[in-house]
Amino acid sequence: MKTSGNMRIQLSSLCVFIAVVCLTAGLPALQSCTKSGITEEGTSKPTTLIIRFENMVDTLPLVLDTMKYKNLADDYYKVTDLQYFVSNVTLHRDDGIVYRALNNDGIHYVDARIPSTLYWTINASVPPGTFDSISFTFGLNAEMNYSYRFLNPPERDMNWPEILGGGYHYMKMNLSWRKSGMNRAYPFNFHLGIGQIYRGNIINPDSIEGYVQNFFNVNLPASAFSISQGQVRLLVLTMNINSWFNGENEFDFAKYQNMMMQNQNAMHNACLNGKNAFAVRFTSGGK
Repeated sequence: MKTSGNMRIQLSSLCVFIAVVCLTAGLPALQSCTKSGITEEGTSKPTTLIIRFENMVDTLPLVLDTMKYKNLADDYYKVTDLQYFVSNVTLHRDDGIVYRALNNDGIHYVDARIPSTLYWTINASVPPGTFDSISFTFGLNAEMNYSYRFLNPPERDMNWPEILGGGYHYMKMNLSWRKSGMNRAYPFNFHLGIGQIYRGNIINPDSIEGYVQNFFNVNLPASAFSISQGQVRLLVLTMNINSWFNGENEFDFAKYQNMMMQNQNAMHNACLNGKNAFAVRFTSGGK
């Protein structure tokens, strides 16, 4: 149907009027959403959850480069590097609604040697209310874990070999260990990432016939909390290093040749233990 010149002018004027009204009415709301997501009402302060990552060995804070820790397999060990990804942090509210952390695409990198990575401030998806529990993914799920996602260090340096499935390590824990009574210590790369299924159990990249996603979800015990509009809550997320070795599947370093990469059975058993490595507590205020 053709439109007359006058009609086109009227429609054009109407569209401009609507656009101006929408921009005038919606701009503050858009600015508010950009600033602090759904938590901000008008000019009030955002509701903020700060996660502090705490790496422990049982009841003691992890001290790097110190051969003083012991697991149930009678192995003394020291940790030289500890790096890992936490993603998809989800708050489960008591009314059945869930809220996910959106900062940095919902991914956070933790490095025991970089203090700034031990804090993750979330205020883009934290509404006030009462929450029954918190859950998260350890590592990166299949959708998130693709090669060249991170272009800059240190995250970039968590890359997992392309021929072994690509993407990124879920965790790098480099350590040295020795048996009780032994003087010599041996290196061990406790690395988690995508596993491989090998044809005929021949551990060779040419024999790979499938891949296994080893990320896992954690439902934090005793993680119920309340937060009010404009409040800052500090959540301390503790990871017990010894739980990776002493859980459902006792981990003896001597059974493996200096590493877990390319050993899906070892990574699977480690992940079963790791699901119980985390605990949480809350405090009020900031850091």
